[in-house]
Amino acid sequence: MSKHRLEMLSDGVFAVVMTLLVLELKPELPVHGNDEVVAHALRELVRPLLSYVFAFVLSGIFWSLHHRKFALVRHTDGPHTAFTLAFLFAITLLPLSVSIYLKALSSNLAQTVYFGNFAFIALALLTSWLYAKHAGLADLATSPQIAATLTRRMTALCVLGLIACASSWFGQTWLLISGLPVILWLRYRRAPAPPSETSGA
Repeated sequence: MSKHRLEMLSDGVFAVVMTLLVLELKPELPVHGNDEVVAHALRELVRPLLSYVFAFVLSGIFWSLHHRKFALVRHTDGPHTAFTLAFLFAITLLPLSVSIYLKALSSNLAQTVYFGNFAFIALALLTSWLYAKHAGLADLATSPQIAATLTRRMTALCVLGLIACASSWFGQTWLLISGLPVILWLRYRRAPAPPSETSGA
């Protein structure tokens, strides 16, 4: 099956979700508030704004990886379409998880839901990519290094999401810091160079 309609659906979902994220930033201001009231409201928005920026940036990273995946995928089939729809479903949950987190910033469970959503997205994306590779849907021969880089980066996001979930659930943020070396290694590790061809008789 052609991949183009699936790509168009994906772009539409990302556009809507990334727009809805900002709607959770709602400063509480009286109609006739003075400068002091506005300044206080802006200070209260700092943490929610940082959470929004984090969610928006990660959404952009997922969109970029998804786009690069489809640059290598030649066509789709039933299972790959289902995996991609699961990935898009996880994306559509972002406004919900962000809303829960922003309304309960001190709750470990809210943080787990927030980071669990990102882990779900990363796992769904990695699953769809691995299936595309093993089902022969992707052109791996043309750009083997790009394919290997995609796999490493998707795996790094999965590891990051799972560690963030665990650290949030147990209230141990140091777990996330301890996983950074592994994530950076997965993210920046260079693929081995292909063996050079030797001329022989």
